[in-house]
Amino acid sequence: MALRLEMGRRNQPQKVRSERVSNGDTMRFRPKRLCLAMALALGSQAALAQTALPSSSGLATTTSTSEENSSHENPGSAAITLDTVTVTGTAEEQEKKIGNTTGASKEDVERRGASHMSDLIDQISGTSVNSLYARPEVSVGVQGIAGHGRVSQSLEGINQNFHAFTRDIGQTGSIFIDPQFLKSIEVTRGGSSGTGALGSLGSSVDFKYLDLEDILRPGKDFGGMVRGSTGFSKYSNGQEPSGSFFLGGRNERWEAMVGASHSKNDFYKIGDNISNDELMHGIHGRNLWFYHGADSSIHDINQHGPCRYHANGYVGMSNCGLTTDQAKWLKQAAKNPLKGTQKETDSQMLRLRHYFNDDHDQSLELFVFSSKAKYETDQQPSIWVPVNENSTKDNWWVDGEASWHDYPWSVRTQLRNQVASLKWKGSFSEIFNPEVQIFHERQDRKQNWTGASDGFSANQPLHYFTDVGSTGIKLSNTSRLESEVIGPFRLDAGLEFRQARKKVDSETESEYYERYLLETQGRDVDIMRFDPDSRTDTLGLALSLSTEGPGPWQASAGIGFQRVWLDVLNPVFTEGNISQEGVVYGVSYWRKYYRGLGYSGNELKELAAAATAESGAKIKTDPQYGNLRTVRGRRDHQWDLKSANVGVSYSPPGTGLTFYTQAGYSERAPTSNEMYMHGELNRADFYANPYLEPEKNLSLQLGMNYKKEGWLSTSDRLDVGVNFYRNRIRNYITWGPMVAEGYPWPGIGNDQASVNNLNPFVRQGVELNLAYRQPLFYVRTNLTLPIRHDNKLCSWQVPSGRAYQTGTTSDGGNSYTDIGKGERLCYSSWNWMEAGTIEPIRGSLTAALTPMQGRLELGGTMHYRGRQRAAYWYDRDVQNNYHLGTQAGQTQPIPSQSQFIETYLWPKVIKFDLFVNYQFNDQLRAGIYLANVTNKMEATPTAWGYNFYPGRTLTANLEYRF
Repeated sequence: MALRLEMGRRNQPQKVRSERVSNGDTMRFRPKRLCLAMALALGSQAALAQTALPSSSGLATTTSTSEENSSHENPGSAAITLDTVTVTGTAEEQEKKIGNTTGASKEDVERRGASHMSDLIDQISGTSVNSLYARPEVSVGVQGIAGHGRVSQSLEGINQNFHAFTRDIGQTGSIFIDPQFLKSIEVTRGGSSGTGALGSLGSSVDFKYLDLEDILRPGKDFGGMVRGSTGFSKYSNGQEPSGSFFLGGRNERWEAMVGASHSKNDFYKIGDNISNDELMHGIHGRNLWFYHGADSSIHDINQHGPCRYHANGYVGMSNCGLTTDQAKWLKQAAKNPLKGTQKETDSQMLRLRHYFNDDHDQSLELFVFSSKAKYETDQQPSIWVPVNENSTKDNWWVDGEASWHDYPWSVRTQLRNQVASLKWKGSFSEIFNPEVQIFHERQDRKQNWTGASDGFSANQPLHYFTDVGSTGIKLSNTSRLESEVIGPFRLDAGLEFRQARKKVDSETESEYYERYLLETQGRDVDIMRFDPDSRTDTLGLALSLSTEGPGPWQASAGIGFQRVWLDVLNPVFTEGNISQEGVVYGVSYWRKYYRGLGYSGNELKELAAAATAESGAKIKTDPQYGNLRTVRGRRDHQWDLKSANVGVSYSPPGTGLTFYTQAGYSERAPTSNEMYMHGELNRADFYANPYLEPEKNLSLQLGMNYKKEGWLSTSDRLDVGVNFYRNRIRNYITWGPMVAEGYPWPGIGNDQASVNNLNPFVRQGVELNLAYRQPLFYVRTNLTLPIRHDNKLCSWQVPSGRAYQTGTTSDGGNSYTDIGKGERLCYSSWNWMEAGTIEPIRGSLTAALTPMQGRLELGGTMHYRGRQRAAYWYDRDVQNNYHLGTQAGQTQPIPSQSQFIETYLWPKVIKFDLFVNYQFNDQLRAGIYLANVTNKMEATPTAWGYNFYPGRTLTANLEYRF
């Protein structure tokens, strides 16, 4: 039989929730809720057999049940099989999502017990962590796109992309997440319909924290949970005792929950399992430095090893590995903890929820999260070699083993983060189901470092502090309607207004030097503002339509609009002072001119000086300056950003197959620090470019999902998913050469600034997901196979469209000729290792036995990251013979014409983890996790160094509910 439950308004059943009355412990249910409870109870076993895998599989379009529940089923119990029971959804029910929705479920999070977000995110197909491993805040990359808010990142639906500059540019646009509070990670690829995704390039990542149901024992209304973890034995590897505590309770109207956590990690050891051949031929050795203290003429301890390409000079490409000695010294240093990899975090959270217990299912929820952390970024690890005085460059005598060189240069960071949200929602009719959310967030970041010994501010304390906060309101409504043509469908509408403020206090290398000249030498020097204060207001509107019927065809479509007002409050930067073409004549020309008219003496000097000043003033923007001027004062910008997405899926009846396609369009506005950073930071120079245009992405997702129940046994399930993705970004913002507005360009040289790429920036590939489960074991695997596309970076020499090439005329004048946008320059950016990254193959395989009705979990995970490489544009016109230098040890020929060359950054890595978890009862669970069993050395390159991952690490974790 087919049973359709109609409760109250169509598609509006109320939640089953007990209500206590004043006389004793008598329980009562509203009649329609009682009917729903009975129906669900009768069909629960059959329903469990038909639900989707946990969200980590990401292959189903329905709401998934927990892996924990399914693992605890009694395989010997006799299930009562009923015909299909169709229960209509509530207004709170999430819309069906088309495509690959792979994320991390609650069970994934609990199994790993991770203290670093990298350990979780790296196991989700198509995603990566675009930041240092030890950082508590993360910048998530999705399908090769990351940084500066290109991916919408949110906590509990509140968008957070805090922009603050670090030298490794891709690390900006971050969000702070405490792994001890984390429940799940939801990843939407290609196109999102909500207002929170507006202003990004389509993909979004939403982090969910634990709720009351996650900490209470089954059937209890009050209780709590304690979690603890620590490293132990000689493989503790810096994992200090850490833990979290939760307490909560509920009655018929209220739910309350509080939580607190503390996490501490000391310096960790990196792995040392890597061959000399890999270090000599598979890494970029220039990102590692070796030092010694021998008082001799030995200068070649940093000589390069075998080179794939070797061209000397300022713009030369030297992709060389380590020497045999250097490889040995690095592995010796790896036996010691690497300083600068420590972190310490403290977090607190509050959930308070009130139910009105009325016919409209109204509720009010308060969510508050606060955290602080200390950690270090931008490490430049270097190796100290105890060289003997008798050493020569060909024969090194070393007294003892090498070690890490003192304390690596790094940026010491303190971070404070707060999020607060008040949300009300209700269900009033088929059309009117509103939700209102008021939110506030703030991130206070303090970065300190010591000036490099070879710079203006050698060994001086420098800093860059940012205080970013935003306040806003989100309004949304869900309507469920029905059409004779498409059947039942859902209409979601959202409106969001946000005001963000950014305050900056900085003392960078250039600011220190300019202040030094002003204070000690009395020079009239303008102190440039490295990163100005700013205010950003956004108003967004989003509409989406999705089908909800049971038919084989499903479709969704959405549009969005966002207006961005960016007010840059106090910029101070340099640009050219030439406003038009012309010829400027000097004093000697005018003296000759007026002498020919019969003038002489003081009158001649006065006329010549006045004519010279007038000649120059005609072509200058500000006559008080020379050829360059300092720009001050507020700058206002406004953009209208658009987005759209459409998706269609088809499930042939009785096959278990679902085919889908999804296309999306989205735009992102440039940030204030992308446009107005000006000066030197960490030995890199930057110039302001207020003429950046928004990035525009066209994305495509195309794939297939397959699910099969009862495949090899009556209680197993197989899920398989294949997804092809392609992102094509116009106006991609990267670093490149630039001539500033009004600049008198002599014909050679350019400054460095954020610029728009004139060529499409493409990221594409295939994601594979497979999950198989039965009562005694499960297997899950994912694989991301990027399809290589070398992105050529080209930009206009003059983004403003107004600069002037200087020259001389036959009569001795200085000419200024308008060059418009100048030349179309193609190059490899100074951060070419990021901009030219060839996305590596990534994947993981997890398999575990789950005997004893699922109480015991014994398994392991294999991680794979392919060879890390970058495509470098070798410009033969710049890499002239003067720069080629010696070719010793080179394995690839220097190109005879301009073309891409492939550089090696790190060899492929295969790591293995082992874990065991045991559920003693519904109160106590414990586990052990041994990560990187074979102690593999793994690293990812940064602009100037390497981000090393931990070596072998053994941790124990415990969870107790009371």
